[in-house]
Amino acid sequence: MDNKIVDAIVIGAGPAGITAGIYLKRSNLNAVVLDKDAPGGKLNNIHRIDNYPGAPEIAGPDLAMKFVEQATSLGVTLDYGDVISVSQDGDRFLVHTDNGDYSALAVIVATGVKTVSSGVNGEKQLRGRGVSYCATCDGNFFKGKTIMVVGYKDHAAEDAIYLSSLASKVYFVNPSPLEALESHVEALKHAENVEILDGKLVEIEGDTRVSGAKIATEDGEKEIATDAVFPLFGEISSSEFLAPLGVNSNKGFIEADAEMKTNVPGLYVAGDVVNKKLRQIVNAAGEGAVAATSAIAYVHAKKK
Repeated sequence: MDNKIVDAIVIGAGPAGITAGIYLKRSNLNAVVLDKDAPGGKLNNIHRIDNYPGAPEIAGPDLAMKFVEQATSLGVTLDYGDVISVSQDGDRFLVHTDNGDYSALAVIVATGVKTVSSGVNGEKQLRGRGVSYCATCDGNFFKGKTIMVVGYKDHAAEDAIYLSSLASKVYFVNPSPLEALESHVEALKHAENVEILDGKLVEIEGDTRVSGAKIATEDGEKEIATDAVFPLFGEISSSEFLAPLGVNSNKGFIEADAEMKTNVPGLYVAGDVVNKKLRQIVNAAGEGAVAATSAIAYVHAKKK
């Protein structure tokens, strides 16, 4: 099968990738946005979004549809394809997918992250209905309510502290030796509405919404009433297909400069796959615009 030859390829059709595709299209570059799933990325799994400017109290799938509608109305090409690997041939990138191969002068990687699941019964069924993986995204929905945070690394402790400023009660369940800053541990211990429990999450309970959780402790199993469960075991990046390129990364999250350039000329990155602190829709979209602008300049320079 012949390669589809384009100017630029965007891998990932979430907020970062679709924004990049819009900017590339408006610059009249021949570009393709690839994704192995439905366009919109993790927006499709978010029950409600309150902090995206101009779209308050919108369901994630509805915001995803707005992104897609704007892109397609401009003529952005959205293709299906699960990227297997990316290699280089001279000044072009070869993007190999399960649905054909592409050749491009520039590549923007916007593949996001995969949440590390606890795997317990009820987690998948109640995701977006009280099960959340983002304290800053969803914490405000549970203001004045009871929240359970499960995790053992520093980001879980940090998010539990943040959620304690919103909730009436926070249970912080620590299933392993806690790997957190001493200052965060002390803050949790001294917070009047935080209860630290040494245990392991066994089950998340509820019919249409989370109503409780079951944890295993040294004294046996306990059922705890809660309005939300945040299983915060971390995230892993979706960038393993870049291994042949030798891209600089930190635990799989790609390093980029202010122009979203990687250490590989012509390769750019945007969104949650970037090594950064804040992973939100708004800065993912902004990074998509920056990455596309950098890629546009790179492609024009190559074509001279």
